[in-house]
Amino acid sequence: MVRTARYSEEDFIEATMALVGEGGPAAATMQAIARRVGAPTGSIYHRFESRAAVLGAAWNAAYGSFTRALAPLLHEGRPRDAALAILPWSRENGHRARFLLLHEPVTLFEDTPPPAPQRLELERLEEAFDGAFRACLAVRRGTPKGRMPFARRNWPAPIPDLRRADRDPSSPPDAGRHAAAFRRADDRRAACRNARRRHAGQGPAARGFA
Repeated sequence: MVRTARYSEEDFIEATMALVGEGGPAAATMQAIARRVGAPTGSIYHRFESRAAVLGAAWNAAYGSFTRALAPLLHEGRPRDAALAILPWSRENGHRARFLLLHEPVTLFEDTPPPAPQRLELERLEEAFDGAFRACLAVRRGTPKGRMPFARRNWPAPIPDLRRADRDPSSPPDAGRHAAAFRRADDRRAACRNARRRHAGQGPAARGFA
């Protein structure tokens, strides 16, 4: 008779996202994750080789959910709808949104980079998302590049509103302000990229992995 596993990888991933969302990356120790699931600590090590591995799997799960919500709209050439889709996605996926939008890979993995499988999966997800933006630009190729309001380089604009909404759910973000905010986001995006490069170097490290 085949014995069914009592705890799944998803159980530990969800617990990791919840702990990081509540207390920051330091809260997600292997013991705390196992305790959150109600499993013995040994159970998590049967599924993940290290804390960096489970954090990497959690990041990929949250980021994959996020990109799956937006990428189809981008492929259809609907960047405004894709940008505004961040808001309902965040409401419907509160713990994923807190985990993903309030932290960067560079802070999650400042001590130890994730193992190769998780790192390669994140690179695959990022390339697919970048491909969705390229497809969007191709669909809207009649729009002058300098006037494309929701290009990939402007994407972080709604995040401050989402952070405020996370702290005060009674005050939902004002989606109507995002068009202007996206046009002002170039400098913030460039500063973020430069900070990551200074911290982590070039190549895959520029994505937040040292």
